Amino acid sequence: MTIRLQPDKKTSADEAQKLAAAIEVTTTVNIASLETDVAQRRLVLKLNKTNLKQKNMTASEVKDKLEQATRLYVQADKDGNKASKLTLIPGVHSEEDLAELAENPPSYTMLLQLEEKIRDLRLKGIPNVERANVQLDDKTGEYYLSTIGSNLSRVSEIETIDRSRTYTNNIIEIYEYLGIEAARQAIVNELQATLDGARLEVDVRHLLLVADVMTSEGEVRAIGRHGVSGTKHSILARAAFEVTVNHLLKAGIIGERDQLTGVAENIIVGQPISLGTGSVELYYIPEE
Repeated sequence: MTIRLQPDKKTSADEAQKLAAAIEVTTTVNIASLETDVAQRRLVLKLNKTNLKQKNMTASEVKDKLEQATRLYVQADKDGNKASKLTLIPGVHSEEDLAELAENPPSYTMLLQLEEKIRDLRLKGIPNVERANVQLDDKTGEYYLSTIGSNLSRVSEIETIDRSRTYTNNIIEIYEYLGIEAARQAIVNELQATLDGARLEVDVRHLLLVADVMTSEGEVRAIGRHGVSGTKHSILARAAFEVTVNHLLKAGIIGERDQLTGVAENIIVGQPISLGTGSVELYYIPEE
């Protein structure tokens, strides 16, 4: 998605980079290396100072996040932000529990479960936004963010962004957050952008027709067999698109009837379609 910043506030590259670091997802493996001490039944995190600085995080912040997420006691080799190594032991919720560790050591299974949880733990950022890069618009000279991944509803809560110019190509997110009309316009925009990229000229009314069909039921539907083509009333029209045997078998089991009112089904059975001259039953009988 493309995140535009407010134009009335001149945002510098450093400020945009800080916003990018706050938006993109930061997991434990992004700022530390994990070591599993099987003998001592503990998990050791060695913090990477360079990565912490890039993510605009501190060691104490990481320690607090881990304690909140795991509800375990996190040991640090040094106080405050000077810590470079954090240790977690399964089942140890406070410093007092360390005294009972020798009598009741954690199991190997608990250690593996803790490692799996810590490895995928989100410490910072907006869900689904994997990367956020700072870009410079040559025309306006302003900085904006280009992301891998999208979360329109959460990004729109940020005060420093321009909601009217922030855009995502995730049509389902647009539908859920802004409604079906916005999703319809997004479909047209994406179709036009794809055709422009291939240097193809197609009248916009064709695109509007496709977008109307996809959104006519009040929700976004695909064109394929899981959407528009798969919900046609005619059995033969559905079978002519994909998975022919499945449609015919299902219709035969439930005793479904085809009224042969459309174009495809009439062509299949070899009779005139109910359009144009085929829509009326009028015969000229000359007088003898």
